[in-house]
Amino acid sequence: MQTEHRYNLFRDFDFALLDDFEFREDSVREELVVPVLKALGYGPAGDYRIIRSRRLKHPFISVGSRRKKLEVVPDYLFEVKGKLAWVLDAKSPVEDLDNTSHLEQCYSYAIHPEIRVPYFALFNGRRFVLYHINKPRPILDFQIQTTSLYFGDLQRLLSPKTVLDYDNSFKKDFGLHLKRMGFDKFKSLVFPLTPIQSITRMADNLFSFSSGVKPSDEDIYVATFDFDQETFQQLDGKIPDSAMTILRKPVIDSMNTVQFIDAMYRVTLECTMNGQKLEENEDEIFLPLRVKKFIEHSTTA
Repeated sequence: MQTEHRYNLFRDFDFALLDDFEFREDSVREELVVPVLKALGYGPAGDYRIIRSRRLKHPFISVGSRRKKLEVVPDYLFEVKGKLAWVLDAKSPVEDLDNTSHLEQCYSYAIHPEIRVPYFALFNGRRFVLYHINKPRPILDFQIQTTSLYFGDLQRLLSPKTVLDYDNSFKKDFGLHLKRMGFDKFKSLVFPLTPIQSITRMADNLFSFSSGVKPSDEDIYVATFDFDQETFQQLDGKIPDSAMTILRKPVIDSMNTVQFIDAMYRVTLECTMNGQKLEENEDEIFLPLRVKKFIEHSTTA
């Protein structure tokens, strides 16, 4: 929501400079980034510290056996009383902040094991765009000429006094994570012995279940797995016959759901990304995976 604020950081700045080909990323940092950071209360030393171009000891991000190398380092990291809080990447005015490569790179910094912050931002002198790692859309996006209107929102979200007060209670979606990492074009990804607590028949040719996945030692995500009627038949013998009978019933007035409380059923899944369309309900936004094949299974009483 817009919040009026009389503090105009750029009242003396000539915005025509953004169209000058010699006004590049270093100019954006010096002329535009610095005033914003100073106004928010960050500085080169003290409790609210700016860390510039920190080198990562292990510049890689992994998802299963796939590894992605980070080619550059984050422009700005922000530390609040010894705890990293958010990351900012500056771009030149000619760079499109909607370019997925910029988003992937900055997100990779935010989730990197040596950083791990909830917020990441992109700024090209024309726009400021702020994301939360668990949300698919920007939580703040404005043209720099309107900074005076949005400065209250900047303070509320990124001020050193409030930036660590974020709500981390909602689920982290694994499909969205893969998309942000640039891994959404994979041909297949295998999830070994994934637990199934319930399965829902959403429509005549759509079945779905969700499960926790752990792509690293510290991170836990929730993945949603969708599959069609043909793939559903592969569950025969992997879950109880009574569950198969319920799920074979056509969807008429309501969806058909089975819950497993007598035993823990695990299946190994081969999946692909289920298109690019985000799904949304009253509680969350998520990007489902499409099950190509149910492979092995196990049951624990």
